[in-house]
Amino acid sequence: MQEKLISDSVSYKDEIAAKFGSAAPDYDQHAELRMEVADRLIASLQPWRDIIPSGSIAELGCGTGFVTKGLAELYPQREIKAIDLSDQMVAYSREKLTGYDNLSFHTADAEQPEHEESYYAMTVSGFTAHWFRDPALTLGRWMDATKPGGLLLASFPGNESFPNWRRHCQELGLPFTGNTLPDVEEVVVKMSVGPSQVDYYEDTIIQSFESAFDFFSHLKRIGANTQQSGRSLTSKELNLLMNHWDKKSGGTVNVATHMVFLAVKKDL
Repeated sequence: MQEKLISDSVSYKDEIAAKFGSAAPDYDQHAELRMEVADRLIASLQPWRDIIPSGSIAELGCGTGFVTKGLAELYPQREIKAIDLSDQMVAYSREKLTGYDNLSFHTADAEQPEHEESYYAMTVSGFTAHWFRDPALTLGRWMDATKPGGLLLASFPGNESFPNWRRHCQELGLPFTGNTLPDVEEVVVKMSVGPSQVDYYEDTIIQSFESAFDFFSHLKRIGANTQQSGRSLTSKELNLLMNHWDKKSGGTVNVATHMVFLAVKKDL
């Protein structure tokens, strides 16, 4: 049983890496929401800019460098280690941000931190934690690797995302095939256990699409269509869902993402 769980985990991560890797060349053209959230995450760093301890910064899930670029410009004198599960994403970001001497890029699994004790001045994760098998556990490990006085900053979609998608599935008696997203209260409670101060805020961001097909195609274009568990819809079921959603939408399919912005400061 344990061997099967390990195999499933490896297969899941391989699929994530492959799909995001394939999307890398065109990712910046389609990932508007990720770009907006990255800008907001970097802006939220301004009050913390000069109060974190000395040392390097780790970024989890660098993608094509939305957050990475902001970190490099905000902290030009600090070493920034950007990691991603996808070789292609790492290569793309390295080439895209070649002018920043304080950046280094590495293919690595963020669920397995290189350091187990205080090492980084700050850890940043933009739009990545929801892909972890246990987001709170993984972020907690990176908090352990953060120095006293240091900061962990993360953004991720929460479990109140996609209410219309869920509702239309219920109306048709179809399974909702979106991934299970982090419960913000659970994450906050678990992150509050250690010697730290936790702050967070939530926001709902609406994206509009011409049709349900356009929305699902968007997820595929940016590589965000790996399913964690459960069965996929058959072609017939998917067409039924898309047609129903389009009829109910009145011409525009609005998709709500429940965004969570989390800041955890480790006590001195």
